Amino acid sequence: MNLMTRIRTMINAQAHQALDQAENPQAMAQQLLRELTEDLQRAQSSLVTALAAQRRLERERSQCDADADAWERKAAVLLKAEDEPNARVALERAVLARARGAAQDTSIESARCSVQRVRHQVDQLRRELEQTRLRAAQISASQTAAEASGIACHLGDHYSRSQARGREMERLMQRAGGLEATMEAASELMDADQQLDRAATAANLKADVDSALEVLKRRLQGEESA
Repeated sequence: MNLMTRIRTMINAQAHQALDQAENPQAMAQQLLRELTEDLQRAQSSLVTALAAQRRLERERSQCDADADAWERKAAVLLKAEDEPNARVALERAVLARARGAAQDTSIESARCSVQRVRHQVDQLRRELEQTRLRAAQISASQTAAEASGIACHLGDHYSRSQARGREMERLMQRAGGLEATMEAASELMDADQQLDRAATAANLKADVDSALEVLKRRLQGEESA
C-alpha cells in the first residue's frame, strides 16, 4: 500500500468515526421534551397525593370536634339524671376527642405547606415545558434548514443551549422526584408529634375531666336555678 492510499484510508476512517460520534440535536431535544413531560406528570401525581392527605387530615380534625361535642351532650344528659360516674366517662371521651383534634393541627399545617411546595414545583415545570417545546421547535426548524442547505454544522450553538436546558431539566426532575420522599419523612415526623401529644394529654386527662365536670355541674345548677 503506497503512501497516498494510506492517507486516504486514514482520512476515511476519521470521517466515519466523526459521523458515528455526531449527535442529532433534533432527536436529543425531543428526548429532553419527553423526559420533562414525564417529570411534570410525576409532579402532578405528587400534588394529587399531597392534596388528598391534607383533605383527609382536615376531615379527621372535623370528626374529632364532632365526636367531642356529642360526648359532651351525653355527659350533660347523664349528669342531669344524677349519673355522675357515666357522665365522667362521657366527659373523658370528650376530652380525648378534643385532644386528638388539637393534635391534628400541626399535621394539617404541615400538609398545607407541602401542598404549596408541590404546587409551586408543578408550576415551574409547566413553564419549563413550554420553554422546552419552543426550543425544541426552534432546533427542529434549524436542523431541517441546515440539512436542506448542507450547513448542519451551524446548529452547534443551538444544540449547546439545548444541552444547558437539559441539565436544568435534570436538576428539576431530581427535585420533583424527591418530593414524595420528603412528604413521607414529614408524615413520620407528624405521627411522632401526635404520639407525644396523645401521651401528654393522657397524663393530664383526669384533671381535664375533673375540670370539665365541675364546669358542667355549675352550668346545670345555673340552669336549674333559672
